[in-house]
Amino acid sequence: MRTYRTRTRHSIAFNMTPMIDVVFLLIVFFMLVSAFASAENVPMHLPDPQRSRARNVELANRLVINCFPIDPAAPASGVQYRLGPNRPQSLGEISDALLAARGKTPDLQVVIRADRRLPYADVREVMKLVADHGIVNMNIVAHVGSEEDGH
Repeated sequence: MRTYRTRTRHSIAFNMTPMIDVVFLLIVFFMLVSAFASAENVPMHLPDPQRSRARNVELANRLVINCFPIDPAAPASGVQYRLGPNRPQSLGEISDALLAARGKTPDLQVVIRADRRLPYADVREVMKLVADHGIVNMNIVAHVGSEEDGH
């Protein structure tokens, strides 16, 4: 006589809770990072060179100096300078910040973003200030677009 064993089936359940937690943490992380990254970019009209070989480079030890007109409707009204997303600052305040940052980071890199409506003399002042502090790695940001952009 044969005896049959009955096998009990075990159901395998996949617990989704830890995966959902990780996904939500990643979403929060990327939202915060994008908010910090976009805070450095003050809206302005950047120059549009015709045949630029510029590349978009991510810099680790950098300071961003934004230069734009006080009154966008009248570019000759004067110029504002901002270190990153901060309030408008004078060239003296930016000089002090460059000195402090240069002391902390010897290989400091400076990115200058200038509105295309500004005269070159206003941008040259910032470039000279950066050079006076012995910072040798300076980048100038310009809009590189196709002619279909209309910019």
